Amino acid sequence: MSKKISAATLDLVNLDDEAFTQLYAHRVEPLLKAREGERQKAVTTCVWRSSLGTVVAFGITGVSFSVFGVDAVIIVGCLSFGAVYWYAFEPINKVAAAAKIDSLSAISQAIGCEYEYSGFTPEALPKFNELSLLPPCDRSDYHDRFGGYHHGCAFAFCDGHLERKVRSNKSTRWVTVFRGQLIQIAFPKQFLGLTIVRRDAGMFNFLERWSSSLARVGLNDSRLEKAFEVYSNDQVEARYLLHPVFMERLLELESRFKGKNLRCAFIEGNLLIAVEGGDKFEIGSMFSPLADARRVRTIVDDLSEILRLIDAILTAERGALPTA
Repeated sequence: MSKKISAATLDLVNLDDEAFTQLYAHRVEPLLKAREGERQKAVTTCVWRSSLGTVVAFGITGVSFSVFGVDAVIIVGCLSFGAVYWYAFEPINKVAAAAKIDSLSAISQAIGCEYEYSGFTPEALPKFNELSLLPPCDRSDYHDRFGGYHHGCAFAFCDGHLERKVRSNKSTRWVTVFRGQLIQIAFPKQFLGLTIVRRDAGMFNFLERWSSSLARVGLNDSRLEKAFEVYSNDQVEARYLLHPVFMERLLELESRFKGKNLRCAFIEGNLLIAVEGGDKFEIGSMFSPLADARRVRTIVDDLSEILRLIDAILTAERGALPTA
């Protein structure tokens, strides 16, 4: 997990409108404005590349039809228009990546944490796989890693995209099996057991109960009992860890990320969470001016939701409900 760096200067969890305006105006907006010329140029390039490429793609597809017949049209057409799309949007994607790195780096520095765009593997990935928190895959990509400390609690999280190769007849295609967020949080108090939390699967719960070597843990709250299935090798410790405030935050995180199939595990002093919530921390469309506070507001809100989850963990460790 990330090394400890300087204390945060901003608390995103309690960031009011005035503080957000200052964060945006002083740290992010100048960076976005500096990229505006690049964005406009990239959009212009995208338009003419799309126009020219579409004409060429139609021509290639038409020739393939006349020479090879209808069987070749679908394959050649898909390849041609796919190449056009990549060629047209390549400059826009470069500007979007640069603007995103600028913005997320500035936000990270403001709250005293580290940011990595790509080129890393999550530290806890072996445990995610060992505990079946992630599905098997043939290739994977991880990006947008944040790491640091929040109220003394170490954390690291990132986006992940996992794919499996599927073969049918003579063709091969890649199928997404997971796209969402991987979160690792160091729990403030050490624990010895293993506790796994999964979303309730209804009539399919028996499969987990039959295959798991862990014992099922009942929850006192009936609403949470309907939402989750919990398994552990230490019933007492599991009930201590699964404070109602923490469980509510899990549901809120899933809702905020418009996610599904959230699952997590307490193991070796860490809380590991996987939630299928799509890509987060994106800068938005390149077909409108970059200097727009709404782009940053969404990112800040997503970040603050994870930090609220850490607050819930700290609340659970203290054994008290939050005041408000």
